Amino acid sequence: MQELGYSDSQAHALAQAAQREDHGPLLRHLLLRGLWSDVVDESQPQPQWLERWRDLGESGFPFINSPALQRLLDAGVDVHDLTDVVRSAQVLTIYNVAQLIDDPCRDLGYDVEDAPDLQLAYLADAGAPQRPGSLHDALEELDPAGRHGQPRSLELRRFGALPAALQEEIRGLLAQKAWSQTAVLWQRAVGGELAHCLAAMQSLARQL
Repeated sequence: MQELGYSDSQAHALAQAAQREDHGPLLRHLLLRGLWSDVVDESQPQPQWLERWRDLGESGFPFINSPALQRLLDAGVDVHDLTDVVRSAQVLTIYNVAQLIDDPCRDLGYDVEDAPDLQLAYLADAGAPQRPGSLHDALEELDPAGRHGQPRSLELRRFGALPAALQEEIRGLLAQKAWSQTAVLWQRAVGGELAHCLAAMQSLARQL
């Protein structure tokens, strides 16, 4: 589990549950990990999903509208704005999928008379069905970006595009609440009015 990217505490907890023959936590983590793995990346300076989608479209893979993607890029749409919109749509989709797995009858409506009470479960070694636990409640915690599914702010996106050394310098100054120094550094790197840079740094400090 550690080789797959789980922390020591997560791997230990999952291993202990498995030893008790409680495979629900592992199943829940695997399902959530699989859902998040299909969400586009936010790599700087160029998101990798663009080339992947182009390759899939050229190979004849269904569902990928490569011509529409190219038209947006040709029209001058910022690739990172596009990434943020696509990611938001995907996060909403996997959240809805997680809810549907938790409650397959939810789309029938809660006021439908005699609606069936169906739930997905796995079979334990003894043959008794067991539920893996709520997926949608745990979905946000496993966001690879560490933002609990929340959209990326503009200042956070710009921060991620800065050189690593400058990022560390800004982190250190923000930890000291050296707002003026950080705002000057930000202005040199990103540009803009100093007052706006100061506000951006105070906002960024709450996000890091």
